[in-house]
Amino acid sequence: MDFEKIYYKYYSEIYRFAFRLSMSKTDSQDLLQDAFTKLFKMTKNGAKLTNPKSWLYKVVLNQWRNTYNQAKLRRDKLNQMDMYNDNRQTPESDYIKNEKLKLTLDCLSEIQMKDKDILLLYHDGFSYSEIADILEIKETSVGKTLSRALQNFKQILKTTQHELFE
Repeated sequence: MDFEKIYYKYYSEIYRFAFRLSMSKTDSQDLLQDAFTKLFKMTKNGAKLTNPKSWLYKVVLNQWRNTYNQAKLRRDKLNQMDMYNDNRQTPESDYIKNEKLKLTLDCLSEIQMKDKDILLLYHDGFSYSEIADILEIKETSVGKTLSRALQNFKQILKTTQHELFE
């Protein structure tokens, strides 16, 4: 597949992933630009990717880890984030949707980076083998790692939002 086809096929999906990592429109665009610039250079040099989607996710994830790996920065970004979903029906449903998103992002910001990474990749529909490739872990450990990440997420949700569970 050539660069242009890959770009149009995966741009929106990779953008959403970058947004969930960075919680910032500007940072998401920067991550995407870096990933697609690397892809363009590779395709220009004649390199063929067997799974460009996984490769793009991996590049965005690694770039995020290298550039934005500080927990304080993520919490600050959460406060100034702009919502990427503009499908609003009523003020009440919009409020509930935004509160759920904030709650989820708050809990995601509290869990370890490796747990957040695997949860986001699983949410995006990657297979265990693709997740193993992107995170550079053994395929046989993906299930257990994912299970632990879900447990950690649930525990943080219960701890920080205990009034919802009483």
